Amino acid sequence: MNRNIRTLCKGLGTGEAGLLERVTPTTVDLLRWWFGHEQLGARAGLNFLPAQRWAILKTIAAHEAPGTRQADAPLLHRVRLPAGAGRVRVLLALLVWQLLNHTDALAAQVDDPRFTRHFMAVAPHPLARDRLLGAFCGQPLPGGHGARDFGTADLVRLAGLLIPAGRRDEVFAFVCGSVSSGADMDRMAPADGVVAITDGRLEALEWLARLPDLMVFDAEERHHGPVRVDGVTRAAWRQHLRRIAAARDGRCVHVVFADSSRDGKGTAGP
Repeated sequence: MNRNIRTLCKGLGTGEAGLLERVTPTTVDLLRWWFGHEQLGARAGLNFLPAQRWAILKTIAAHEAPGTRQADAPLLHRVRLPAGAGRVRVLLALLVWQLLNHTDALAAQVDDPRFTRHFMAVAPHPLARDRLLGAFCGQPLPGGHGARDFGTADLVRLAGLLIPAGRRDEVFAFVCGSVSSGADMDRMAPADGVVAITDGRLEALEWLARLPDLMVFDAEERHHGPVRVDGVTRAAWRQHLRRIAAARDGRCVHVVFADSSRDGKGTAGP
């Protein structure tokens, strides 16, 4: 599969890649914004690292381009990045890709099951959850009683890379009104879209089971031994998630971030 995707991506910088003929017009616009030579030069160094670029391209090609994965394969994308390679930046790019495609499909009155505006990021450890909240909502305001400065969010600071200029306001509006964590999840209106940040409790699975479609961002554990949240291991949590995905008839996508430096598998792309 990797060889097919590399072939499809040749010529991406000049707009000649075969991949551009096999994805949606919205994705074409995003790929040109992220990886087109003109944009790369205009951003003065604010670009994706090679490993990030390959992770994004491989995920999008496997998801959208016919023939790059088995038709009956589960919608699970394994994103391999070396430690410290910037998973959050890749996560934000994939969320923008899904959100804008879903928005444009709805505007065209098309029900495209490949895309969603319901997202869940699983982070068992408090520091990881705070990192995600910072990426979406910004840093906590001093004395703000939980309020955050959205202007310091990774999504805003990296907007020149992540989001085409004409679409930033709609992405910002969605994120500002949709991020939830912990007990806040039950107070959200998921029909309008949601970005849920959870530690992987069973209550989160019960909540997401009510959603019509979903993309879950998860990460393989780096240490040995079972990790338990509320007495439930991560392996058991994933089994529950797979059952929910099976009942969604292809409308639940699982993105698992893995540390490529631990398994010896490289991430260098085209």
